[in-house]
Amino acid sequence: MIKEKAYAKINLFLNVVNKRCDGYHDLEMVMASIDLFDLLRFKQNTTGEIIVTSDVKITKDYKNNIVYKIAEFLKEEFNIQKGVIIDIKKSIPIAAGLAGGSADGAATLRGLNRLWNLNLSLDEMAKLGLKFGADIPFCIYNKLCIARGKGEELVFLKKKLKTPLLLINPGVKISTEEVFSHFKEDDLKKREIDGMTSAIYNRNHKLMARELHNSLETIAFDMEPKIREIKNQMIDLGLDGALMSGSGATVFGISHDKNKLKYVHEVMRDDYFKTITKIR
Repeated sequence: MIKEKAYAKINLFLNVVNKRCDGYHDLEMVMASIDLFDLLRFKQNTTGEIIVTSDVKITKDYKNNIVYKIAEFLKEEFNIQKGVIIDIKKSIPIAAGLAGGSADGAATLRGLNRLWNLNLSLDEMAKLGLKFGADIPFCIYNKLCIARGKGEELVFLKKKLKTPLLLINPGVKISTEEVFSHFKEDDLKKREIDGMTSAIYNRNHKLMARELHNSLETIAFDMEPKIREIKNQMIDLGLDGALMSGSGATVFGISHDKNKLKYVHEVMRDDYFKTITKIR
C-alpha cells in the first residue's frame, strides 16, 4: 500500500488581471501550501477495476471524482492492466477555496506514479495534471510561489514562512464558476503583487498582514454574507490580518501570537469548521 498526503492551499494574494477570450480569467496570485491535508491510500488489485472510496461523500457517483478521472486517464495512457483501490480520508472541507479536489488529484498522480512505476518527473505530472485543473500543478509541488495565467504559470519563492494561521469555514459551498461569472470589468482594480512578495522575502509579518488581498471577496461576500461576518469578527478579535481563500468560503486569519489564534478559535461559533494550522 502507498500513502500520499494531499495538502490544502491558501491564497495570500489573488488579483484578477483580466478576462480572457476563452472565458477564463488571468490571475496573479501568491499561493502557499498549509499543514491541513487529506490522506490517500493506494492499493493495487488484479481485477483491472478502479475503485474510489471516501469517508465523506464527495460526488454522487465516485466515477465523477477527479481522483477517479485521473486514475482512469493514467491507466489508459500507460496501458496499465492492473486496477487500484483508492481510499480518501478527507480533512479539507469540500468546495471551500482550499483546493481540496486539486490536492487529491495531485496526490493521485504522485501515488499512482509510484504504485505503477511510471517514472514521471514532477514537471511531467504537473503538465498532465493541468488537463484536470488549474490548481493541480501547484498541488504537485506544494511550494510557496507566484502563480499567473489560470494559475498554472508558477514561479517558486525560495522561502519558508511557517506562519501560524486559523482557518474558519461556515459550511456553505461556493461555486468558483459562479463567483467568476459575477466578476465584471468594473471590478478590475490594479493591485501590485510586489508588496506581498517583499513581505515574504523580508519576513515582515506586519506588511504581509497589510498586503493580504483577494479580488473575489466582495462578490463572495454578497453571495454569502457569513463569509464577511467571519472575516470582520477575526479582525475585531485582534488577529493581525484575515482573508478569504480562493473563491471561498474559507477565511484564514494570521497572528504571530498562537494564544491569540487559540482565543479566536474558542470564541467563534461551534458549528463552523475551525482548525489552527500553519503555512508549510
